[in-house]
Amino acid sequence: MSHFTLTIKTDNAAFEEPAQEVARMLRELADRIDRDSELPDVLPLRDLNGNRVGQAETDGHHD
Repeated sequence: MSHFTLTIKTDNAAFEEPAQEVARMLRELADRIDRDSELPDVLPLRDLNGNRVGQAETDGHHD
């Protein structure tokens, strides 16, 4: 069984409207995954200001 884990820190200025910023990041992440056609082990997540605020991670087993 494989796992996909998403971690986002929401404690900075870009998250004044947290729902909107998380939704924007999820749309961007979905576009990147769709464009690349596969899941890398780690994808860094950046807020609207360009700060790294989390990551999407797979365990490497893509059965």
